[in-house]
Amino acid sequence: MGQGLLGTRASRAIRWIARGWSLLVAGFVVFMILSPDPYATEPVPAEDWLLLGFWGVAVLGLLIAWRWELQGAVITLASIFLRELAWVLIKGGWMVEFLIAWLFLAPPAVLYLLAGSKAKPAKGLPGKASE
Repeated sequence: MGQGLLGTRASRAIRWIARGWSLLVAGFVVFMILSPDPYATEPVPAEDWLLLGFWGVAVLGLLIAWRWELQGAVITLASIFLRELAWVLIKGGWMVEFLIAWLFLAPPAVLYLLAGSKAKPAKGLPGKASE
């Protein structure tokens, strides 16, 4: 029988869509890290490393979500939100172009949240009611 609004098949499909999307994002990030910037003339400032680190943590959250869906999704969404907040605090403004990162990082995290919220709770764990 199905699990609430989402059946087992739908939950599994959502999970694998999120995983595939996560792999594409992680692959793109690795490509960007390994590709040198031909126009860079000076080192990256320390505050920019901090801001880039938030995006790295967001991608790491997507990979963590392969095993722990809810935790990884929350890490990703919190990290990209905190990155935007840090940008405003450090740089004194906001750039709408950063929504592109949200376009790539937020959907798989939301899919993980959806799939993880519909997952069957484990039996016999402390604090969980056994069925």
